[in-house]
This record gives sequence, structure tokens and C-alpha cells, in this order.
Amino acid sequence: MLCSTTAALAQNIIIGDKIPKIRSHAWLMDAEPDSAPYTCIIFYHSESSLCNAALRGVKQLCREYKGQFNIVIITKEDYSVAGVSLTSALDNYSGVLFDNEGRIFRDFGVKFVPFCVIYNSHREAVWCGNAATLNINIFRNIVTEKDKI
Repeated sequence: MLCSTTAALAQNIIIGDKIPKIRSHAWLMDAEPDSAPYTCIIFYHSESSLCNAALRGVKQLCREYKGQFNIVIITKEDYSVAGVSLTSALDNYSGVLFDNEGRIFRDFGVKFVPFCVIYNSHREAVWCGNAATLNINIFRNIVTEKDKI
């Protein structure tokens, strides 16, 4: 599978292993994304221009692979800070999860944003790295690898 080498060293995610359980259920507007074969988690901060640009890019990639990928945006910010701006990110395949205690960030070992983990329906990590580096070729390779199995 695929992974950014520097991201693999900086985070707690190993490609092919199960991702940590996500224990928070504080979804923005109680809107969880529809299920899909792959989930793209983006660890996010609303004041980061890199996070905002990466989120726009990932959403566009997910649109191109409609039904194959959903997006979970995870932020440690309070609703009062990020909730209004992230409401525009909601749709059928995107949801926002508030990690007010930072537990999800800790469980995944996230040290920088916009960090991204893509995992399959078995909760196995298939890619991780800086969300700004995601591109159509990475998405294509993920889907192609699934087809080979």
C-alpha cells in the first residue's frame, strides 16, 4: 500500500494495521457521513490555510470517486470556534467530528495537521501522510489495489 515515509515516522499509523478506534461521537449537527469502502480522516485546524486548502483538494478527489470514499474531518477546536465554518463542509459523504479532549489525536499520534489517514472497510490503514500531498494517482492506486485483492 501507500504511505509517506516522513509521515510514517511521525505518526502511530502502520499501513496494513488496524487503525485505533474512534471513541468520540460528537458529530457536527449529528451528521455522520454515509458509509463507503474507504474513509479519509483529515486531522484539521480551521485557522490553518494548509488545512483549508487540503480539505478542498480532498473533497474534490472524493467527488471524482463518488461512493468510494467518505471524509471524516477531526478537529480539537470547540464548536464555537470551528463549527460554523465547518458546517459548509458537511454533505452526504463528509462529516465533522469534534475531539475536544484530544483523545483521537493522541490515539493516532498526530503531531501535525493536515495529517490524513485513509482506511478500508476492515479499518486497515491503506495510506497516511500530509493531506496536502493527496492526488488523483494516490486515490486511483488505492482503488486499484482493492480490485487486485
